Amino acid sequence: MTNTLTDTARILDVAADIVAGGGFAELTLASLAEKCGLPLRALEREFGTIEEALVLMLNREFTGIYVSMVDDIERDPDGGRLSRIYYYTLSAVYERPLARTLYTVDREAMNAIMRSANSFSYVPGIGIRADLIETMQRVGMVRRDVDAGTVSHMLTIFSAGLAITAPHDDLDRVVRGVTDLLAQVVDAENVTDTTPGKAAFFEWALSLTR
Repeated sequence: MTNTLTDTARILDVAADIVAGGGFAELTLASLAEKCGLPLRALEREFGTIEEALVLMLNREFTGIYVSMVDDIERDPDGGRLSRIYYYTLSAVYERPLARTLYTVDREAMNAIMRSANSFSYVPGIGIRADLIETMQRVGMVRRDVDAGTVSHMLTIFSAGLAITAPHDDLDRVVRGVTDLLAQVVDAENVTDTTPGKAAFFEWALSLTR
């Protein structure tokens, strides 16, 4: 096998398909080699262990989630509002087959793999943390009279419920319903420029990966 970026990307695509179809338990170097039509020894030379392949696959998926979120938030004139950030967070996860499997089926396995590999300490979540909400309050994107902890807990519960009851034929309608509620009761009123909210979110997200 030629060691090129294209070859590695193709193998990781196959690995993602295997995990999305049956979870982490279905993915071994042997099953990956069979699906790719490659000798097992070639994958051992490429990755060493299945754990190393998994970490590469997960890092690539997390990067894809963040790129999707950042692109959507930046493009949307209202992207700096908390309601829009939450909408794009859920969309980035649930619209990707592998991410949807990771967060609804194999979350514990995903955490264990990432945190045991290379001392990786942060796995992206699909909730909205209280410290982000407090930051959004400081920059004028969230109403001052809402309790950041309560809003965070509410969104965590909703995200968990959405994951438990997945898949959803009307996912977009459900998510939009919750984000519309956020817009009405949490987003600050009379905001004409959401650029400060975008900047605050990007800085907050970057701080989690340092």
